[in-house]
Amino acid sequence: MEPCESNQPLDAPLPACDARIETLYNYWRGIRPGRPHLPGRQHLDPTAIPKFLPTIWLCDVHRDPWRFKYRLVGTELVRMVGYDATGQWLDETIAKVKGGDNFEDLAFVAEGRGLSYRRGFAPLLMPEKSHLASERIVLPLARNGSDIDILLGFSIYHNAPALSRPRRTIPA
Repeated sequence: MEPCESNQPLDAPLPACDARIETLYNYWRGIRPGRPHLPGRQHLDPTAIPKFLPTIWLCDVHRDPWRFKYRLVGTELVRMVGYDATGQWLDETIAKVKGGDNFEDLAFVAEGRGLSYRRGFAPLLMPEKSHLASERIVLPLARNGSDIDILLGFSIYHNAPALSRPRRTIPA
């Protein structure tokens, strides 16, 4: 699995990705009221995507300054990461562990510039799951069709060959 980071316009073709990512993206496009409008949380029907719910996450968007608060974290994600970030701020949880990449990707989507897709190793997982790689997509939701107020995230995990993982060097 080759790593891929792609922040791109909403209507650009997705990079080569897992079929589940593409299915969720197509579902999101299908609930979109029409260009230039975006779907809102009110358009998202959990009963239409039940198999995706365990790995979906939603973040509320706050502006001035940009902050993201986890509204929902799927049960499988909680199991993989080892804690439930629901109700917590990104900058007080994951960002402390991972650094700024997640924040920059979420800000790109929240600003209305497009979607974010990432594939690679997942540093947030519990240590016994370090053999896994992840893919995730982040899509905008806007109650009024234009002002993005929620981010829809979908993360999945794959077994990854041990040899393709970057090696850490320990200073002497």
